Amino acid sequence: MNTHNRKSKWVPVLLAVAVVVVLAGSLGARLIGRQGTVDGPVASPAVVGLPADLVVEELEIPCWSCPSAKDWPVRFQANLDLLTPLGNGSANAATWFVDFTKDIGPRRNEVSAAMESRIEGPEWLGQIFPADDPLLIEAEPWCDQATMIFYPEFFELEGYETRITNLLFPLTLVRSWVARGMAEEDSVRAMVDFRRAIRLGRLLRQEDTVVISDLVGLACIHIGARGVYRRALADGDLELALLASVVLGEVAPQRLRTMEHLTTTDLSDSLLQGPDGSFELSLRPDMFEVIIASARGNSDRRFRLEAIIGLNIVASIGSPEQQEIGGAVLDELADSNDPIIAETARWSRDTAPTQEFLKDWAKPPMK
Repeated sequence: MNTHNRKSKWVPVLLAVAVVVVLAGSLGARLIGRQGTVDGPVASPAVVGLPADLVVEELEIPCWSCPSAKDWPVRFQANLDLLTPLGNGSANAATWFVDFTKDIGPRRNEVSAAMESRIEGPEWLGQIFPADDPLLIEAEPWCDQATMIFYPEFFELEGYETRITNLLFPLTLVRSWVARGMAEEDSVRAMVDFRRAIRLGRLLRQEDTVVISDLVGLACIHIGARGVYRRALADGDLELALLASVVLGEVAPQRLRTMEHLTTTDLSDSLLQGPDGSFELSLRPDMFEVIIASARGNSDRRFRLEAIIGLNIVASIGSPEQQEIGGAVLDELADSNDPIIAETARWSRDTAPTQEFLKDWAKPPMK
């Protein structure tokens, strides 16, 4: 899901800025099931294994522009375990990160203060936490966990009002670790920081529920892989540098493919407001079929959810035929074996869009 205002301008801005403008932290809704304390939960003991053995002769350069890539999931085709495997901790990493959620997190003021005390990092990294910042140290074991799941344990699924965690926080952690690694003389210790940054990115992408969380995860992997590439090249480890460059080369195609998926189901150009304040939907040719196909079977769940939320509008103010078909599709998906798909479909079917939302989303009437 992409849980924010769907004005037509947001798609290129979101992707071009590469997740910087969205990271303040949340949209309406509420946190459930946990009060938390300032001291916070404790991460489970974890071990991070060594990267899988790289056989250079077997390393392929994914061809994202080839016809065969059309149906690929928007995921790395390169095996990221060759670069940075996940840890094996049994705790849910979201348990810690959720405490920093804007507006409602019990530690939101703490992270706000830390953000205010950031320093300027080296070169392309922007603002970072100091190398010994307590939050930076506290976060480390949470990035050694095997899972990060926010929905529905911590955040309810409420369509375009679904809450997200404070994504600027993990992005700043990643920048800070990479900056620390770049300043480290010992390459082994530097790689620990770079790989931790990549692991956090992998955790953020794991759930495949919210588009913006996925893009932040992709950005984290990008930043960490740049650190690996630069250090490997400086150390003369050309095989590792090659692997990191393959991973880096997959970042831009995934951003572009994300834009493509979102554009094909974006209704912002199709919702019109009349002079009397009423709303109507005028879909581009074949767009309704594209939305249904994506809702039913896109290879990435987050894009299915985007399409399902779009059906909320179609089933409410589309043509009578579109309302009937859209409602039937939502009924079908409400029985999905995937509980995230099913819950979102039920929300989309049972929740009428508010007039305020439609007005904010629609093209203004002609004057």
